[in-house]
Amino acid sequence: MARTPSQADALFQQFLPLAESIARSLASSSRVIELEDARQVAQMQLWLSCHQVDEPTSAPAYLRRCIQGALLHHLRDHGRLVRVSRREHEKGGHPWSHQSLHAPMPSGDLWIDQLEAPEQPGQPGGEGIEALLDRLPAAQAAIIRLSVLEGQSLRQIGQKLGISAMSVHRRRQAGLAALRAELA
Repeated sequence: MARTPSQADALFQQFLPLAESIARSLASSSRVIELEDARQVAQMQLWLSCHQVDEPTSAPAYLRRCIQGALLHHLRDHGRLVRVSRREHEKGGHPWSHQSLHAPMPSGDLWIDQLEAPEQPGQPGGEGIEALLDRLPAAQAAIIRLSVLEGQSLRQIGQKLGISAMSVHRRRQAGLAALRAELA
């Protein structure tokens, strides 16, 4: 039985320092996520999880796992690989901003249309990427198409295929390793 709002509020207040501690720890160790972003994600997950706690004795372990999981999901889905200050990121227009290659340029052309295909002298028989993907198991090829070619997140792919994001990650890594081995 889920807790009443007043009990959930009490749990939230009680474990707010735990959420702060976990957020601070992840923000300082990863250096990819801002402390304020980590705090917001941790507090939101704490709020949502407090309403799910049935047994008060198991609350600390349960809430810790929920908060850590939410932060890791946020880091995976929204973390920037290149660290840009929040001020610069919010200004926009800098070379490291998140932007789809299918977005229009100021001239009206698409960014992706401006990219040239790299020269690949060692490419076996002049085969394209689709021919290489066809040699992989169907699940790996589909995941690579969705993640690398279409830019979908691991979570989105997992929801489409009915598997966990971690399973998607493992299959993508296995498929990319097979492609590397074939191209080497």
